[in-house]
Amino acid sequence: MSNRYSKWLVVALLWMVACLNYMDRMAVFAIFPILQREMHLSNVSLAMLGSVFLWMYGLCSPLGGYLGDRFPRKPVILCSLLIFSAVTLANGTAQSQIQLLTLRVLLGISEALFLPAAVAHIASFHSNSTRSLANALVLTGLPAGAGLGGFYSGFMAEHFSWRIGFYLLGVFGFLLCLVLWILLPTGNAATTQIDTNTDDLSPKISVLGKMAGVLHNRASACLIFMAFALSLSSWPSGSWLPTYFYERFHMSLTRAGFILALITYIPAIAGGLFGGLLADRFAKKDANGRISVQIAALTFMAPTMLAVGFLSSVQVLSANLLLYSFARGSLEVNSMPIFSSRLPSDRWATAYGLYNLSGTIAGSIGILFVGYFKTAWGIGMSLSCMSLLLFAAIWVMRAARDTSSQVSLSAATDVAQ
Repeated sequence: MSNRYSKWLVVALLWMVACLNYMDRMAVFAIFPILQREMHLSNVSLAMLGSVFLWMYGLCSPLGGYLGDRFPRKPVILCSLLIFSAVTLANGTAQSQIQLLTLRVLLGISEALFLPAAVAHIASFHSNSTRSLANALVLTGLPAGAGLGGFYSGFMAEHFSWRIGFYLLGVFGFLLCLVLWILLPTGNAATTQIDTNTDDLSPKISVLGKMAGVLHNRASACLIFMAFALSLSSWPSGSWLPTYFYERFHMSLTRAGFILALITYIPAIAGGLFGGLLADRFAKKDANGRISVQIAALTFMAPTMLAVGFLSSVQVLSANLLLYSFARGSLEVNSMPIFSSRLPSDRWATAYGLYNLSGTIAGSIGILFVGYFKTAWGIGMSLSCMSLLLFAAIWVMRAARDTSSQVSLSAATDVAQ
């Protein structure tokens, strides 16, 4: 198969895995009220289901990224899919909080292997002229999966059984693993063209050495801070908004999941495609064009997240969340393309692993924060507090753009073309 077609086949196949990945991890949040009633869980106990996943996912992400740089990425992706599908299926058998927490830990470890290797695998098939669009397309699978996961889990819980819902997700993952084993093109980071710092390339560099190399790059370090600021608001929103709509506006779990899919996840998909196309166009004229798109997105996200706790109308709140989600989608799709234009290819997955680590640690803090202050402040006002770091991220990314004149030779060449 020619590279022209195989590079888009990679995107299509990994989109399906990305979608399932987020369906598996987000399905539990839509059934919080049922789990609370059935297993007698407190608000903090519910929050821990999100936080322990994120702790393990974040801590293991750099290791997952290192494995994606050290070994062929296809086996890493397949192993992740196989294991997290088995863990998801096992969720249907859980009978206690301890069992749920243990399975969330295992889910975090197994899913940490996937995304760094996946986005690096895609970047290795695409040039600088199409990386943002390719990344945007595959990352639309994340909000799609989050939205589908919430709706699907709520629907199954109300009409059939939440346990059957997890069984079916696990079985689908096994079938998808077989499809990828047959169809996914194989790539190897060691044979990929190096974008910059070619003298640093060595498959024997330790995980700590690769991490240090990533953090030494100013643009990469700023992106990792931005991931922290972004996830401090996005993960608590995805975790607690179904409950907020259920309690504040007296919606059913199915309706809350459906509405949130319309106003948060679908706009994020549209924003991702828009941001990817726009950034690829800007990057041809300006090496920092992708960073400029991210700054513009943050400028919309910060005030809209701040407003969440002050809006009492479901219609106005929905419009506000729609704008936030569209901007968020256009922001995240450009992170991996920026890494791939500033770092050698044997550090791409490691960089995204650190990006994930920063974001998931922030997300776990945010989820626990909302759970702890839910009674005193309410979910809405607790989420508004998360906007503070988004305002800080605007300044950080402006500093990254203004001081990142030392771009890679390959990026400069692509811009000139």
